Amino acid sequence: MRKYQLFMVFILLLFPLTGCIGGDDTETQDEGGKIPSLTAPNQHGENITLSNFEGAMLVLLLNMGEWCEYCIQAAENSTALIEEMETIDNRYNVSFVEVLGSDEASDPADQEYAMNWSIEHNTSHHVLHSEIAKDYAVDNTDIGFPCYIIVDLDGVQRLKSAGVNTITAEDVQEQYEIYLSEKA
Repeated sequence: MRKYQLFMVFILLLFPLTGCIGGDDTETQDEGGKIPSLTAPNQHGENITLSNFEGAMLVLLLNMGEWCEYCIQAAENSTALIEEMETIDNRYNVSFVEVLGSDEASDPADQEYAMNWSIEHNTSHHVLHSEIAKDYAVDNTDIGFPCYIIVDLDGVQRLKSAGVNTITAEDVQEQYEIYLSEKA
């Protein structure tokens, strides 16, 4: 009986990591549909609508809370990625939005949690939260999380990649070049 109890405790401890994908275990998808719509509050309480970013290259980071070690790493690396994206190609504007699904207890992240997350990880971008944001993150991380989605100027998903640091500024630039070639 004692072995069974220890086994069950072990399984329960592993459960929160289900869906997390580290730096080495990555999966990428190319897709061509419009991203699902989302309007949710950011860490400052302002409602942000993803479709308002049409006209700019957009990188979405679908993330969970501090119970996901890889999500913390992705949040901590986001500012450096944003700075790199802004300097690599001056032909386009690039925006970065993080959808924070949950808090440390796997409940939907609220404004206080999102603000603390933003401060703790020194983010310079919108961090969306709420029950709606959690549902959005869960519904769109079919390949794992953290999950990056590169979205073109028309709101179409260009690349989806799960894992820490699985996209670069060069990836965004490449997707922009593909977008331009398709419009020509």
